[in-house]
Formats: sequence, structure tokens, C-alpha cells
Amino acid sequence: MRSSRKPLLALAFVGTLIALPALAQQVASSYPPACDASKVSKGDVDRAHTVFLSGKQFLEESNYEKAIGYFKDAYSIDCSIHAILPIIATAYERKGDKGEAVHALEEYQRRAPGAPDHEVIERRIRNLKDQIARDQTPASTAPVAPTVATPTASPTASAEPAAVATVTPAAPSASAAESPPPSAGGQSVAPWVVAGLGGVALVAGVVLYAVGAGDVSTAASECPLRTNCPTSTASQGNNGRSLESVGVVVGSVGVAAVALGLVWHFVEKPPAAPPSAGMLVTPVVAPGYGGLALGGAF
Repeated sequence: MRSSRKPLLALAFVGTLIALPALAQQVASSYPPACDASKVSKGDVDRAHTVFLSGKQFLEESNYEKAIGYFKDAYSIDCSIHAILPIIATAYERKGDKGEAVHALEEYQRRAPGAPDHEVIERRIRNLKDQIARDQTPASTAPVAPTVATPTASPTASAEPAAVATVTPAAPSASAAESPPPSAGGQSVAPWVVAGLGGVALVAGVVLYAVGAGDVSTAASECPLRTNCPTSTASQGNNGRSLESVGVVVGSVGVAAVALGLVWHFVEKPPAAPPSAGMLVTPVVAPGYGGLALGGAF
């Protein structure tokens, strides 16, 4: 049994890597396709309402992760209740994820274009986007600070720079020859390739496990006693278990690859260049260059 499962796991791993862009797009949407209320059974309507009430309880307790998970489950059960999308957006906004809040509201606008609160939702989207833009502006201006030239940091020591200038002509070629090696000592890109592939495998493992867990949960809800279950339900549960196992294996491989890539990167990192004779100027220049030092679910 084990020997027959190994090829299956290998094929699943390769297939997952190939289908990762499609899976990523599906996960990015995170909402089921819209459907008509006439196609939803009375049992699904009642079950979706129960799950929604659980999510509302978690929202009132400020447990936003749980609330979002339950709201999305309710929408998956009854995909005709588009009005749950603004509630999901509220949970995301309270969590601090304004981008996902905008995503949920825009999805609501597309799925319910004739809703009476269309203008209210449109203003809410604009306000959230303005907040996102304001939050991003400090990050865009921060990198400008290191570009300020620091040689002007020595106006107070007018006599000492002159003394230093008389020393540097004695060995200009030595300082010029010693300065390039620190910048030339770059690292190979191989560790990041390994870590990147590991990240891909980790995401794929999480996706497979989530899909499998969903199938197992659905099968368990349809046949809680797990005896005399319909063939389709039993098959769904068994397939879900297999996907969970494959997801654990693929995710473990991904974690190991990420760890290997990071360790490789730090081990390969070249040591800092030792101070040379030209560094006698450091008592004057050190204060100015201090700012540029890098030493330092459900």
C-alpha cells in the first residue's frame, strides 16, 4: 500500500506546482460563484443561517479570524445571500485588513448591482482606498532618507579634515584598491531559488490541506455517524483525507526547503571587510555614516 502511494504523492506534488497559478487565483477570490436563491434548498438556507449566527457571535467578541471564517462558510453554503459580503468587509476592516475589505465590497457591487445601498457602499470603498493610500505614503518616503549625502556632517571640524587631506595623497591607490572588494563580494542566487520553491510548495500544501479538510467536513456533516453513508459522500470524505495527507507532505517539503534556503544564505554570507589604513579617517566620518550601518484558521 505504501509503495503504491509514493508515486501518487510524487504526481500530486508535481501537479500542484504546475497548477499553482490557477490555485492561487482561486484562493485569491476566496468567494464562491454567485447563485440564484431558487437553487438553494431549505436545509442549506437554515444551515447557512446557523453558521452566520456563529460568525456574528465571534465578531461581537472581536475574534475576527473566526468570524470571517464562519461568514465565508455561510456564504459557501448559500451563495445567494450577497448581503453577507459587506459584513465580511466589516470584519476585515476591524481586523485591520483594508485591502480585503475593499475586495469584499467590490465583489458585492458586482454581484448585487441593483442593491439599494449601492451608493453607500461606493462611498465606503472610496474612503477605504483613501486610507490605504495614506497608510502607504510614509513607507514610500522613508527610503529617501539614506540617500542624503553625509560628507557635510563635518563642518565643525574644519582643521582636522585639512590634516586628513594631507595624509590621503600618500596612498591614494591603496585605498582605491581596497574599496571594491566589499561591494564585489556578492552572494549566489541559489539559496533564494531553493527558498522560493519551498515557499511555492508550502502554499500548495496549505491549499491541498484546506481543500481536503473542506471535503472531510462536508462529508461529516452529511453523514455524521459514518455508517451506511451514500457512495458519493463516502468518496468525498476519503478523497478529502487523501488530500489532507498530500497537503501535509507537500507543506513539510516546502518548510524544509525554505529553512534550507535561509540557512544556506546566511552561511554563504561573506564576512565584513576588516578596516584598512584608509579607515584612519573614521573618527571624523563615523557620525555621518552611522545611519547607513546595517549591523545591526478556522
